[in-house]
Amino acid sequence: MKIVADENIPQVKEAFENFGNVILQDGRKISNKDVIDADVLLVRSITNVNGSLLKNSKVKFVATATIGTDHVDTEYLHASNIFFIDAKGCNAFSVAEYVVCAVTDLFSSNGKKFSGKTFGVVGYGNIGTKVARFANALGFNVLINDPPLQRINYPQTFHPLTDVLNCDVVTFHVPLNKEGVDKTLHMINNETLGLIRSGSVLINSSRGPVVQNEILKERIIKKKNLFTVLDVWENEPNIDSELLSLVDFGTPHIAGYSLEGKLNGTLIIYNKFCEHFNFTQNWVPNYPSIVNKVTEINSEKSIEETLQEICSKIYDIKKDSAELKSSVNFDDEKRKKHFDELRKNYPIRREFNNYTIKLSGNDGKVKQILSTLRFKVI
Repeated sequence: MKIVADENIPQVKEAFENFGNVILQDGRKISNKDVIDADVLLVRSITNVNGSLLKNSKVKFVATATIGTDHVDTEYLHASNIFFIDAKGCNAFSVAEYVVCAVTDLFSSNGKKFSGKTFGVVGYGNIGTKVARFANALGFNVLINDPPLQRINYPQTFHPLTDVLNCDVVTFHVPLNKEGVDKTLHMINNETLGLIRSGSVLINSSRGPVVQNEILKERIIKKKNLFTVLDVWENEPNIDSELLSLVDFGTPHIAGYSLEGKLNGTLIIYNKFCEHFNFTQNWVPNYPSIVNKVTEINSEKSIEETLQEICSKIYDIKKDSAELKSSVNFDDEKRKKHFDELRKNYPIRREFNNYTIKLSGNDGKVKQILSTLRFKVI
């Protein structure tokens, strides 16, 4: 087989090299001539897979090592008898932990308490369920909005979008639907943004066009009354530099970029590939050892301070934001290149369950919270 793969899919060559010749390519530059004689195409979210890319090619199997599929013309693949799979759920914990670290930093830095505050989750899928679980553990009153699940009587209490947008924290975990009853394109627009009250935290780590960037920028400029965390942007990688300069945290679409999240994606598409072609599954991801797995914490501090101390050692969102914001004054081409380079060369980030927290005090509540966040606590 000839297998064309995005070079940014971790360990993809090791996983697939037993099945043929693996050609690694820059995901944004994969073209029709690259796949014309390929049997398999493996991508991430930056490659638009459609008739233009695959015209007259031999490709019969396409996989994306990501949870989103808005970059893939699934109708074309189906009509062309090309098998397609995605990696839904692969990085759910990674994104949930990103949200926890962002909220913790903003609350701790501004003297806010988790307890008694409301936390709105829009989208209750693989990621949203984990975000809601973590927010509940921290002491938030969680409100969830998910009309598709509500219509099928999913066993969960759901709330109208108007109520969820009125929370102290609002975070989005929805696919990008450009039309239909569940349209999410510009879900946050001039009308709905007005429902988010002063002093709230808005987080978007789903898809950039879910939030109308120009309208958000106008709100921040005019009112300066919103804490904002954006990991995804309209027109990536050509993002709005002015908006980037205004948000509290701006990151280059890396919320799901934990090592576990990325390797889960590789493993999922590998397993489905083997099932489809009836090959034996004999590859497993290689995880490097972690040097500082144990962190000592004084549990007499508040949960906000405790978690902030932990997050700063395990995943410091401020660093990722500062590196992207360093491109604010670049010209458009240089900024686009910087955005992609930060993603391509993203440092290893491990998930919470790899770390042990050694508490010096005996606060059972703090231990329970940290355990729910998947830390090992001693």
